[in-house]
Amino acid sequence: MTDTERKLLRILFNRHGHNNVRIYIPELCRLAQREVGQIRKALEQLRDERFIEWDEMMNFVRVIPGWQHHLK
Repeated sequence: MTDTERKLLRILFNRHGHNNVRIYIPELCRLAQREVGQIRKALEQLRDERFIEWDEMMNFVRVIPGWQHHLK
């Protein structure tokens, strides 16, 4: 997992755990201090590895519960 992927996953997990809300791509760019292209590439990888659900049409991301156990 790349640094950007780890950072995004941590941001998504913390945001989901505290607010249980969807987080949008522009907000991810601001929080991760990355550009849209980097965010989209990392999100594609996280989606392929089943850490997140990402709806590109609606432009939001949601953490799949239990991803922490997947890392062990």
